[in-house]
Amino acid sequence: MTQLTSDALVDAVLLGTRSGVLNSGDRLPTIQSLSDRLQLSTSTISRAWSSLVQMGVVETKRRGGSRIVKPVQATSYRTRGIDRSKFKYNLAASYPDLSLQADLGAVLAKVGRRGTFNGYAGKDEVSPALQTELLTRLGYEPESLMLANDVIGALPRVLQAVAHRGSAVGVGDPEFPLYPIILKQAGMSTAPIPFGEHGYEIEALERALTSGVKALIVQTRVHNPTGRNVPGGNLREIAKLLREHDAVAIEIDHHGALVPKKRVRLASLAPERVILMTSFSKDIHADVRVASIAGPVSVMERVSVWRAGGDWVSGVNRMILEVCLTDPDVLAGIERARAEYDRRRDHFTAAFAEQGLQIRSNAGLSLWVPVLSEQSAMVSLAAKGISVAGGSAFTSRRSNQDHVHLSLGSLGEDTEYLCGEVLSAALIEAVRSPF
Repeated sequence: MTQLTSDALVDAVLLGTRSGVLNSGDRLPTIQSLSDRLQLSTSTISRAWSSLVQMGVVETKRRGGSRIVKPVQATSYRTRGIDRSKFKYNLAASYPDLSLQADLGAVLAKVGRRGTFNGYAGKDEVSPALQTELLTRLGYEPESLMLANDVIGALPRVLQAVAHRGSAVGVGDPEFPLYPIILKQAGMSTAPIPFGEHGYEIEALERALTSGVKALIVQTRVHNPTGRNVPGGNLREIAKLLREHDAVAIEIDHHGALVPKKRVRLASLAPERVILMTSFSKDIHADVRVASIAGPVSVMERVSVWRAGGDWVSGVNRMILEVCLTDPDVLAGIERARAEYDRRRDHFTAAFAEQGLQIRSNAGLSLWVPVLSEQSAMVSLAAKGISVAGGSAFTSRRSNQDHVHLSLGSLGEDTEYLCGEVLSAALIEAVRSPF
């Protein structure tokens, strides 16, 4: 048989958990017995088991052997929780308001037959017109620029280019739940960096980098779930630490032009240390599944080589993006959407401030809402057909202030009504046990 590596053994176990061959509680063979059966060294199997333990898939107890603890589902973050079909208002997901997005029919009419296919060798080519518009959006000129079908889909390849299985990657706390899941599936662990009103906690970041963390995932223009923009001073400190510790950052921007252009990017402060991943689904249209990846050539070449043949962006999709970035009607629509999201956020902020609760979100679609009791607020809203996301799902640490998360894009014309309901739920205190 083909000689297995520890990574291949990890992948085999993960595949078994996803397909149902391995289930929670199933006992794994001993290292020695598996070594004899597969003709592998015990050190190879031990490395694989250690990676699985770090991923939270396997638990090893002294004299109790190794068992499957929690099968990893590729889309588990999308299926968590209760049946959303029971809710009239699903505010939990960070969806944009489709009524505020581009008219794709008009865009496709302009694209017509202009999409071109330059052969597989040209899969990473970007037209001069599109490159000009992308660089204008980025606000700086990276060494290398390519397109991908989706930020989330491309993230594992970028992680593979800057880190390795078993390494720890710095992420914010609170954080978008999908990032830790992707890291776990890649055999990597998270190094939580507290995120607050002033951005990422610099002392905690420095401790993580000093301990050996060499890669970070950061959201700077709009942080999900807090809906905050990272101040320029915080970004400059992060850039300084990246250089001092020979580390790299993956900077992710899901909001594009929904954030004013004057906002600085980490990539512009340390272009040789940052891979910038930008999507266009929230500001242009949810079905414009094109993303840009920018960064140093040394990293970008690895990303390009490791991408599968189907990862390239079609000429038609590239042309759709080019039209959207240059069409006056689309650009004007983005400005109107930004103003509407700002109006909805301001309405919530003012209403909550009157009750002594401060909403600190200041950009994008995410609204991080303070509540007296997360559980009480969610139960109250659910009873009225309104779903929100509990703040505890985004963080690994306890806080003195409970929160719920909702999307401004899901409010629609019912902003005033939903604000009143969310505010009423936010003021419900926790039910104290009589025992």
